[in-house]
Amino acid sequence: MTTQFENTADNTERREVMKGGMGAAIVAAFAGPIAALASRDAEASLLDGADCVAGGTSNLVTSPYGACVPTNDLTTGLPLIQLPPGFSYRSFSWRGDLMSDGKICPGNHDGMGVVRSRRVGRSNEITLIRNHELSGSGVLSGVAGNAAHIASNRSYDNTNCGGTSTLVWRDGQWVESYLSFGGGIRNCAGGSSTWGSWLTNEEPGSGLAVNNLSGGKLHGYVFEVPADGTPNIEPIRDMGRMSHEASAIDPETGYWYLTEDAVNTLYRFRPTNIQGGVGSLHQGGILEGLAVKGTPNADLRAPTLCQEFQCEWVAIADPDANAASSPVGNASGPYRQAYANGAARFGANEGCWVANGIVFFTDKAVSGGRRGRIWALDLDTMTLKCIFAPNNFSMVNPATGTTVATGAVGNSPDNICVSPRGGLLFCEDGGGTLDPTSSGVVADRLMGLTSTGNAFVFARNNYNFTSTQLAAAGKPGASAGNFRNSEWAGSVFSPDGRVLFVNIQGPGITVAITGPWATGTL
Repeated sequence: MTTQFENTADNTERREVMKGGMGAAIVAAFAGPIAALASRDAEASLLDGADCVAGGTSNLVTSPYGACVPTNDLTTGLPLIQLPPGFSYRSFSWRGDLMSDGKICPGNHDGMGVVRSRRVGRSNEITLIRNHELSGSGVLSGVAGNAAHIASNRSYDNTNCGGTSTLVWRDGQWVESYLSFGGGIRNCAGGSSTWGSWLTNEEPGSGLAVNNLSGGKLHGYVFEVPADGTPNIEPIRDMGRMSHEASAIDPETGYWYLTEDAVNTLYRFRPTNIQGGVGSLHQGGILEGLAVKGTPNADLRAPTLCQEFQCEWVAIADPDANAASSPVGNASGPYRQAYANGAARFGANEGCWVANGIVFFTDKAVSGGRRGRIWALDLDTMTLKCIFAPNNFSMVNPATGTTVATGAVGNSPDNICVSPRGGLLFCEDGGGTLDPTSSGVVADRLMGLTSTGNAFVFARNNYNFTSTQLAAAGKPGASAGNFRNSEWAGSVFSPDGRVLFVNIQGPGITVAITGPWATGTL
C-alpha cells in the first residue's frame, strides 16, 4: 500500500506555518464567507459532534425555532415553503424567467455559493453563482451550452446545457441574474474559492460514463467561474475526472476537499500554486484519496454514531485516467488508483464544507438500514468521526394507510453548509421523506444538526400549485403540480449570517430566507 500519511504533529505544524505565511494570505484574500466560517470562535462541540454518544443513533428532535408552517413568499405571495414563526423569504430566478441578460433561466437549480461580498456605494452587495444540473441541449430546460443562450467563449461544449448562472443580492433585494458558464454535463455541486470564484463540478454519471465523449470532449471535470469576467472553459484536470459532487477549500492551507457521487472515497487536492487566485488551480497539483490507517479498503458505508477512524492520504498518480472495472465494480480512474493504494469505500458522497479545521461531508446512500451519514474529518488529528447516523423507522402513512420507510430523522443528506454562528444545515435529497410531524405529507426538508448528532426540521418544501394559481402569482410558465418531493440544494449563508440562500431543484427556484437565527443553533 502506497501512502502519503501526515502524522498529527507534522499536520499541526504545517497548519501553523500556513496560518502565519501563505495560509494567512489566502484567508485575507477574501474576508467574506469562507474566512468567517473558518473562525475558531464557532461552536466547536456542535461542529465535531463532541456530545454524541458512541454506538447510538441519531433521532429527530424538536426544532429550537419552532414548528414549520406554510409561509407566503414575499415575491409571489404563494406559500412555496414552510418555515418557523418569524422567518420570511423572497424567491427569485425561477426556471423559465427572463434573466437580466435577456436569456431564459434554466432549471434544475443545484449547488450554489457566495463568491463575493462587497460595498457598492452605500449598498451591501452579495454575488452568488448557482449550478444547473442539466445535460443535452434545450431552451427552457437548457443553460449556457446552447448556442442560442450564451457566447461560445463561455461554453466548454455547445452540445450540452449544464452550467451556471450568477445572481446578485443587494440591500435585502434580488437585483440581477445572468448566465455565466455552459457546456457542462449535470453541473451538480461545487464550492467557493477564497479569491472570488466558484468551482462548478460535473456529474456525468457513475460507472464508465466519464469515458464517453460528448461534443467531441470528455466530461467529469471541475471548472472555475469568476465573480466577474469570462470563465476559463478549460477543465482543471488535476482535480480529477469523475462523477463530481462538491468541492471545499480549507482557507488555512489552500487545500481542496472533493466528493464523488459513485463508488468513492473523500479526495484531497493540493494545488501547485498555494497562493491561490483566479486561474491558479489550472497550474496543477496533487490529488489524493482518504484511507483508514492500518485497514486497507475499509468499508465505511454503515458506521454507527460517533464511530471514529484514524486516517491518512494515499496517492493518485493519474487524476485524468479512464474509469474501468475494479474490485468494487466500475469506478472512476481516480478512485481505482486510490482503492489500489488502500483508500476507504463510501456509498455516495455529496455535500462538503470546511470550517474550524474540520471537513464535513455527507454520504447519502441507503445502507445498513439507515438513510445516509454525515462525517467530520479533523485535519489536525486526521480523526474521522460519524456525526449523524439516523435511526429511521417505518410508519403508516395516514394519507394512504400503507406502511412506508419514513426517513424521518433525515433522508439522504446532500448539500451542507455551516453558518457563521457554527450551526450545520443539510439539504435532503430523499425522494420521498414521510415526516411523522407533517400529517402524512411526503416532502423534503432542510435539517439542522445538534451537538448530540440529532436532527431537527428547519424548513419544508411546500410547492404544490395549479397552473391557475401560478398564473395569478405572475408565474404562468412555472411547473404546476406537487413538487414537495423535490430536493433542496445549494444552501449557503451570507457572510454576516443574516440570510440563507437555498434552491428547490424541481420547480427551479432560489429563495433568500431571513429571520431570528440567533434564537436557535443555525
